[in-house]
Amino acid sequence: MTPELPHPSLYRPFGTFRFGLAMLVLLQHCLLLLPFNDRGGFYQLELGAVAVTVFFALSGFIVAEALSTFYARRPWAFLANRVVRVVPPYLAVLLLTILIDSWLFYIGRLNPLDAPMLSAPWQPAVILAGMCEIIPGLPSWRISGQDFSFIPFAWTLRIEFAFYLAAFVTTMPMRQTRPPHPFRQSIIVGGAVATAYLVFGIFLARHGQGPQQILCIPFFGFGLGVFWYRQQPKLRSTILLCGLAVLVPIAFTFWQQRGDPVLAYQLPVVGALCLMLFLLSGVIAMPENVRRLDKRLGDLSYPLYIGHGCVLVALSSLSDHRGWWLYWLGVAGALAFARLIHATIEYPLRRVRDRLRGTPL
Repeated sequence: MTPELPHPSLYRPFGTFRFGLAMLVLLQHCLLLLPFNDRGGFYQLELGAVAVTVFFALSGFIVAEALSTFYARRPWAFLANRVVRVVPPYLAVLLLTILIDSWLFYIGRLNPLDAPMLSAPWQPAVILAGMCEIIPGLPSWRISGQDFSFIPFAWTLRIEFAFYLAAFVTTMPMRQTRPPHPFRQSIIVGGAVATAYLVFGIFLARHGQGPQQILCIPFFGFGLGVFWYRQQPKLRSTILLCGLAVLVPIAFTFWQQRGDPVLAYQLPVVGALCLMLFLLSGVIAMPENVRRLDKRLGDLSYPLYIGHGCVLVALSSLSDHRGWWLYWLGVAGALAFARLIHATIEYPLRRVRDRLRGTPL
């Protein structure tokens, strides 16, 4: 029996929201192209880190909703769609980054964003580390023996993929059951995903991962709480959402990358973005032209997030000067690169994803 899919007119305006979060990360990292004295307070605020936490919360909502609608009793389709969504763009960006970093290393100009390069980028172990870095439990240093990463932001994809795998495993027993009441199904799926997040948190702790990775779980939990509330806004779901919302600032206090007084400015931004996520989750119908624009912006968010590092490394390595002209060149270059990756990699795969989902979005 094919699960009943949401009406195609229902569309949550998360595209622009995702794009805005990706832009926060980009604007934060582009500050590395400025002289240190010109970076100002925005650099210290680490709003890119703030955006990542909200990305996780949004992912918690989307995963729970997807498993309760499009992929109800179809966990294999869910996992396959996630692989098609995440892996091909990542490998495309990785290939281009390897080529650029290898050339820069060869001419003696490579200036990585994060950890220094200890051996040639074309070494098999280094390339293999980059290819496997989004696999849970395989950070680059486990394979290459160094902290250098072609895509320094891959650790977030590793955590995302681990949650996808955990959600897949915990929802597998539901694939043969009759469809329960929608709210009961959402509770079952949400509970399964929440359990998966907890299990993965234990996995991270046992494998010596830092608290920043383990403390990502409450952000996903908040997204789950928003989903449960939207399914049936009763007293129990309201209490649950409030409880999960309290965990967000607590987790961020231990997770964030800057101490006082920066935290006093970061927390209100986290709260405002979480509130925006909650409000947007209640919008399920939009004019077609607004929806089209929202989707186009959302399509750029993932390639922009994973690809901007490649652009910034090239600019910072080839130019000895720092200034606002280089900053805005980095922003424009990252947006153009994201558009290229979407047009050449993501867009051709849309039919595959639509087939797995069961309906186009």
